[in-house]
Amino acid sequence: MRIPPLYQDKSWQRFFAGFIIGMLIGWLFFLYHFGMVHEKLIMEIKEQQTTITNQEDRIENLTKEQDQKNEEMKKSLTVQEITITFTNEKEVKLSELTLQELRGSIEGELELIRNKNIETVASSKELLLKSVENKVFIIGDKKYRLIIEQLILFTELEMYLRIESAE
Repeated sequence: MRIPPLYQDKSWQRFFAGFIIGMLIGWLFFLYHFGMVHEKLIMEIKEQQTTITNQEDRIENLTKEQDQKNEEMKKSLTVQEITITFTNEKEVKLSELTLQELRGSIEGELELIRNKNIETVASSKELLLKSVENKVFIIGDKKYRLIIEQLILFTELEMYLRIESAE
């Protein structure tokens, strides 16, 4: 008994060629889709890590400050929030991960003024501006310098920054 020579039949050859090509296309689709999902999850995890770190620092600072404040400081206005906005975010074309890390670095720099009296922060505004503008932020292997375009100071410190390459 022998196996019939089906490998010479054209219909079988087309079937196996289609099967192999279909497997390759399916594998490439799987790799592309898996890569996109993996990238999205990495971005989400990085944002959550930054948020968690900021919140932990904020909680620690709040508890320390609350223990040290007296009744007069409770009645005066303090800086509660820090908001960072990049004005040339679209023109610079940085990835969301880089922007998030840059925003986290700036918020880390400005964390000391949170829960400080607005009058104290306003009197040292020039020092605050120079500390942000003169610092070179290193994200990955790139260096960035920030230029403050607008600063709004009330219970929420809003900074509008322009990103420039420091290289």
